Amino acid sequence: MVRPRILVTGATGFLGPYVVAALRGRDAAVVTAARSAGDAAVDLSRPGMVDAVLEALAPDRVVNLVAMAKLGDCERDPARAQHVNATLPADLAARLGERLLHVSTDLVFDGRGAPYDEVAPVEPLSAYGVSKAAGEQAVLGSGGRVVRLPLLFGKDDRGRGASAMITAAVAGGQRLALFTNEYRTPLHAADAAEALAELTLDLGGPRLLHVGGPQRCSRWEFGQQVCAALDLSPALLTPAECQDPLRPRDVSLVTQWPQRRSFAAMLRDA
Repeated sequence: MVRPRILVTGATGFLGPYVVAALRGRDAAVVTAARSAGDAAVDLSRPGMVDAVLEALAPDRVVNLVAMAKLGDCERDPARAQHVNATLPADLAARLGERLLHVSTDLVFDGRGAPYDEVAPVEPLSAYGVSKAAGEQAVLGSGGRVVRLPLLFGKDDRGRGASAMITAAVAGGQRLALFTNEYRTPLHAADAAEALAELTLDLGGPRLLHVGGPQRCSRWEFGQQVCAALDLSPALLTPAECQDPLRPRDVSLVTQWPQRRSFAAMLRDA
């Protein structure tokens, strides 16, 4: 059997190394692209780079993790957010069709109709959400596939991800305010990566899928559970109420993806 050649874009982000490991664990031949590292160290959002990288690396399939994901950055430069989060995946999908698996977000929803399944209408509140929703539409319109992911956590040597932020604050003796009224379905990045790897290798899978965690919780509840699982003191965590109109209050996802381990097991690996 010929090993499929998979290109992972945005491979040096928080989720990227987990996806690369999950694909290699399934004996896929993985190549990577990122702005400052990988087999192709390029900014894919620059003109001509999509064609150049696809020609040079000749992947059979692509997992697109490239995103401008910080809400503040997207609000300050919505045109750039639209280019990275919508135009780039549209270009990839136009060339790849179903061979593209594009990663999106639960923040395409407005938080007023949770829990959300795949047929729920998108109503983004932020420039980030608007750009990701546009990217989804473009990918699906060209025959590509989309996976929406929730808040991700897990170990990271650069302190990225929801749990790393908490453990870093506790270890550094810094107070950290966590919202009591912002609900997600958090998922360990390793579990998200396993789902993405399986879907990448199975072209017969759904065109739009939610892969959420097994438990709905607020940021505050999540922080408490992380500290309990890792035997850390939660004394430096403080409850706060989100007032930001750009942040939806509840974007918990309904997912049909089978959970391979419990939320408690995921937290112990955070």
